Amino acid sequence: MYILATATTAFIFAFLAIKFFNPVAIEIGLVDKPCERKQHSGHIPLIGGISIFLAVLAASLLWLPNTLELRMYLIASAMMVFIGALDDKFDLRVRVRIVGQIIIASLMIYGVGGYISNLGNIFGFGEVTLGPLGIIFTYVGIIVVINAYNMIDGIDGLIGSLSINTFTSIAILFIMSGQTDYLSYPLILATATVPYLMYNLGFFEKFFNKECKKIFMGDAGSMFVGLSVIWLLTMGTQGEQASFRPITALWICAIPLMDMLAIVVRRYKNGKSPFKPDRDHLHHILQRAGLSSRQTLVAISTIAVIMSVIGLAGEYFQVAESVMLIGFLVMFIIYNLAIRHITK
Repeated sequence: MYILATATTAFIFAFLAIKFFNPVAIEIGLVDKPCERKQHSGHIPLIGGISIFLAVLAASLLWLPNTLELRMYLIASAMMVFIGALDDKFDLRVRVRIVGQIIIASLMIYGVGGYISNLGNIFGFGEVTLGPLGIIFTYVGIIVVINAYNMIDGIDGLIGSLSINTFTSIAILFIMSGQTDYLSYPLILATATVPYLMYNLGFFEKFFNKECKKIFMGDAGSMFVGLSVIWLLTMGTQGEQASFRPITALWICAIPLMDMLAIVVRRYKNGKSPFKPDRDHLHHILQRAGLSSRQTLVAISTIAVIMSVIGLAGEYFQVAESVMLIGFLVMFIIYNLAIRHITK
């Protein structure tokens, strides 16, 4: 009943936030306008991320224990959403966004004194402990995951579906480990994302013949999702009471990570900035290959679920971490070869 109450609270607050901020976003110009890179029709309110954050904030304050970790997470998330909203409105320079992400990462690392210090037995020769280097590794990890989820947001339903897949997988991992004290965190995030996904995919228009203006996640949302993912993964994989192994984290957010790494390599080879927007993401390539937007969504979401299931199965059966790492690298190679073939 407690978990049901937290999830229901998150869903209701997210829905109400969307209803409230929809006209506000249009009034203040917080909208996504069509351009050469963004091929949609009309000005779409960028309030998905704001609604999800407010729902998470409300549910957390009402139901979750008032711990230092939660307070630091909510403060860092508020800062992330604020920076993302400024980027949505004014299109901030990459340097400004990265500096903001570093400041937020510092708040999470030093605010609670936690960082990624153990990578597990990923090479088969014993535990890989990073020591002080773990702080640098955590900075890199936070920035990579935030931008991975930010960059994957390109077609209707994609960032919402991938987010729910990741948060649900983390919840399952907490259940498998018996760490049900942490279960509410990913479930709140998952259920708070559902109303956004319903609006983004036109659920109300299709099933209820009710005109509801479409909304987008915006950078405020995608970066908030990325921050939440790396926070949950760090909380779940580190410390004496770790709920799952670090290698499993790669599998449950594989698609955003693979898409980001692949496109950064391609841009570097072509002499372009890794952060320069283009139309060479996985969803763009699949659409150029002939898939519709909805078919692309189903294809990518299905692959993401399969990757998560592999990670969950590997954790459940305690498959050697070195084997899971090799498997992930093999999947990444296959992914790149498939993308090359489809592009040709």
